[in-house]
Amino acid sequence: MKTDVVVVGAGPAGCAAAHDLALQGIRVRLLDRVEFPRKKVCAGGLTVKARRALPYSAEPVVQRTVSSLAVSCRMRRQRFFTGKDPICHMVDRSAFDFFCLQKTVAAGAVFKIVNRIESIVETRGIVTMNTDFGPIRCRYLIGADGVHSRVRLLTGRFKAIRFGFGIEGIVKDLPDNDPGMGFDFDKVCGGYGWVFPKKDHINVGLYTQRWPARIRRQDLADYASRRLGGAPPEQVSGYRLGMGGWRYWPGRGRVLLAGDAAGLVDPLLGEGLYHAIVSGRKAARAVTDAMDTGCDACRSYGFALAPIQRELLFARFAAAVFYRLPDMGYSLLTSPAARIPLMGGFARGMTLLDLVLNGVRFWIGRI
Repeated sequence: MKTDVVVVGAGPAGCAAAHDLALQGIRVRLLDRVEFPRKKVCAGGLTVKARRALPYSAEPVVQRTVSSLAVSCRMRRQRFFTGKDPICHMVDRSAFDFFCLQKTVAAGAVFKIVNRIESIVETRGIVTMNTDFGPIRCRYLIGADGVHSRVRLLTGRFKAIRFGFGIEGIVKDLPDNDPGMGFDFDKVCGGYGWVFPKKDHINVGLYTQRWPARIRRQDLADYASRRLGGAPPEQVSGYRLGMGGWRYWPGRGRVLLAGDAAGLVDPLLGEGLYHAIVSGRKAARAVTDAMDTGCDACRSYGFALAPIQRELLFARFAAAVFYRLPDMGYSLLTSPAARIPLMGGFARGMTLLDLVLNGVRFWIGRI
């Protein structure tokens, strides 16, 4: 089997890449190990910037839109951030991913189930994947197959990946008082607890940027009980997150990594959707340009990732300071000097670095 581009992984990064490639008339095959809809563990918070990065509207799968949130440090000194405009859209990741896949197939991509990739051989003009389905040959390969990327493993690209950890579950017994969206910083070492309300349940979890993580199911149950009361969470799952992407350089050739496979998760908040979507689209653009002009796709992609990597490097620095000095960081976060521009920046879809710069400009303008 031969095609122009193969994208491995039909999550947000893979679908974003395959969707854009298909719209350009490029023959693209999108591979995954499972049928969709599939179970996907994720808090399911689609930020304003992530929603805007999508090449189509996500409105059909948005379960709830929030414009305020509660924050605390070690579940003390709770503060409320409120605003008039949305700051986050709540989705169920299984439904969201299936929706993105449907949009991608409608654009012209061919979806195929492949259980296992045995080897990947890159020659001067072609990439050959040996799979349980048989050999697949393509001009370019985009690995968007998540934190445990088979493409990354078999090609030996980006060995410096780092990991964070999250554990989550759902609470169906909704409390009488709507808890809203919330973050409880320093509830676990190097991270926080979260509460994300959906249409008919609440997603509750714990996140840490540190690996290996010492977070147990009982820790989640204790947090949920204290935060929400009622029955313990159901469908509890733990998972790693791909980080360290500020070090990723695609090199040269015909294999590109996107999303978690390239370690593009923000270490401060553990957000991966935005960078997954943006990196997938940038990978598609690099491949399209290479096919049109003959330039090196990996080199072009590496330069295109520079803004994302600056964001990740800044987030790494911010996480190191914030989680090492959580009381000081929390006092700064909840001060009027930070709270007012932060809420405005979230609503405008700003990145973390832009949020900080926006805050500086906001207060300079008031002097």
